[in-house]
Amino acid sequence: MSDKEIIMDALETEKNMAVNMTCALNEASHEKLYNELFNMFEEISEAAKNLYAIAYNLNYYNLESEKSTKITKACEKLNQELITFYANKEGE
Repeated sequence: MSDKEIIMDALETEKNMAVNMTCALNEASHEKLYNELFNMFEEISEAAKNLYAIAYNLNYYNLESEKSTKITKACEKLNQELITFYANKEGE
């Protein structure tokens, strides 16, 4: 594996662990367990952030600037989808 593949794999793993940890946090039935899981979540999130910074600094991630009109259109589309989603949920 190349350095890029290793870093990107590690980043993907950390991101997946953070997502899974949020599920565990939501289901934690005891305050002490929740606090322990939350501390782990913070460490995982920090590791993901650091790996992203490394990947970005090595030019493995390229950020492109975008016109504000395209961003506005994407936000409007998402907003409309959310309105439709919640309208459908209320109708159920």
